[in-house]
Amino acid sequence: MADRQESLAKAIAIIHRSESTFKNKKLLETGLNIGQLRYLWTLYKEDGISQESMAKRFMVDKASVTRHIKRLEELEMIRREIDAKDRRIQRIFVTETGFQMHDLIEEVTAEWSALLTANFSEKEKDDLMHLIGRLSDNAIMAVEGGEVE
Repeated sequence: MADRQESLAKAIAIIHRSESTFKNKKLLETGLNIGQLRYLWTLYKEDGISQESMAKRFMVDKASVTRHIKRLEELEMIRREIDAKDRRIQRIFVTETGFQMHDLIEEVTAEWSALLTANFSEKEKDDLMHLIGRLSDNAIMAVEGGEVE
């Protein structure tokens, strides 16, 4: 049992580090790294999300979000605005420059996914996504102190 747990943790770590290396190489000329890519990708789907929501989504502290957002701001890919209803909240929006990166980011993400699942059947890909989703849900529940189903 301990070997399986260690193997799972090792496999996840290898995949994570390999993804970072792969995507950082692909993004080198843009000034982005994989950390900023994740924030920008989220903003493509939820433009105007708050910094606090980003911190919760990525399970990181607000300082980490601020560092990534600051870099995206320096690259003129996002802008921050104070929320009109609650001045304590800063909302983040993608700029035109940021939207110009969408196709490249989508391409790099799709390429990585295709490489990871090469020679998998569609059923295997679906099963994998289902199992990874359950792993993720269990991890979140464990960290938040809830009961793992």
